Amino acid sequence: MNKLFLSVIFAATAITCIADSSPATIVDHITIGTGNVINQPEALLRRLIIVEETEEEEQPKEETVARPTSGRMAGYRVQVFSDNNTRTAKTEANSKQRIISSRFPQYQTYVMYTSPYWRLKVGDFRTQQEATAAADELRKAFPAYSKEIRVVRDRVNISAAD
Repeated sequence: MNKLFLSVIFAATAITCIADSSPATIVDHITIGTGNVINQPEALLRRLIIVEETEEEEQPKEETVARPTSGRMAGYRVQVFSDNNTRTAKTEANSKQRIISSRFPQYQTYVMYTSPYWRLKVGDFRTQQEATAAADELRKAFPAYSKEIRVVRDRVNISAAD
């Protein structure tokens, strides 16, 4: 008997909700029958009320393609150092970073740790040719590092100026 009674009440409520086609806000839904008063800012109420579109809003608007101002993308970097010696690798990577940054301030340098390796990477290059040219510059400037210098694929930082 209880199941039948609950089913009838549920069906009556569902029919009432379907028959009521007036737009309601969430506040109206919460306060119907409960007697609670909810205070809300007017700006929020304007956002909750469904607004009929006017003919002006239905006209197509110009679409603009926005270029990202900054972010990350697939690209290339020049790896100058890589070592897994737990005692000296971090210090050596930071030392080489200071030396390269002072000689080539136009290139960003990155000391990274990916277990178990400490690596020093230079630059944010979109193409492999740009990275290869930078690697050649680094080899000429630092012949002692030339055995370790190589171009690697990486996620690089881009900016609007690029």
